[in-house]
Parts: sequence; C-alpha cells; structure tokens
Amino acid sequence: MRTTITIYRQLGQYLDAVDAEATANGHGPIDTNIDQDFRSGVYVGVGMCNIVLSMMPGKLATLVELFGYKGDRKLGLELLMKAGGWIDGEDEPRISVGGLPVSFNSWGYLVLKR
Repeated sequence: MRTTITIYRQLGQYLDAVDAEATANGHGPIDTNIDQDFRSGVYVGVGMCNIVLSMMPGKLATLVELFGYKGDRKLGLELLMKAGGWIDGEDEPRISVGGLPVSFNSWGYLVLKR
C-alpha cells in the first residue's frame, strides 16, 4: 500500500509539473503531449488513495499520518471528477469515450460523492 501511494503521488506531482510548464510556455492549462489514458489513470489512482485514507477510522488515521500519509476526500473526489469528465452541477460526464475505465471511474465518483 505504501509503495502504491508513493508512486501515485509522484506521478501526480509529475503531471502538475508538466502542466505548470505547459502553462508557463503558453501551451494551455495541460500538457497535451501526455496521453489522456495515462493522465486519467493517475487521477483515479491519486483520487482513490486520498479517499481511502480519508475514510480510515480516527485512531488508524492518526497512526497512518505518523508515516506521512494523509487523505483529502474533497481532493480525491475532484480528481475522480477530472478523470471521468464530470463537471460540477451536470448530470452526465463530458467524456464520450466509453469502456471499463470510464465506467469504473463514474461508478466510484457517483457512489463516493453521496
């Protein structure tokens, strides 16, 4: 679990860095050279890690925080929304491509949002 969380957080930081560089160079808010499937996979991984950590019972969460891991449910849901093409206040995602990854992500977002 520790390795998974660390890898996803590093990948999330990588995406943040390349997106910041693309914005600084005037190429838009995201780096279009990054594959969308890779990007959405990182968003789902980081989002689910945040949600799982945020849902731990208090005493266990305190113990896990001693090792430097803390979950943020709001951030997790925002990343699931990004990965699935959801916009706040809309009933349908904006991604027209189907398949298992989008379906799984949409299911996770809708269940955890409630």
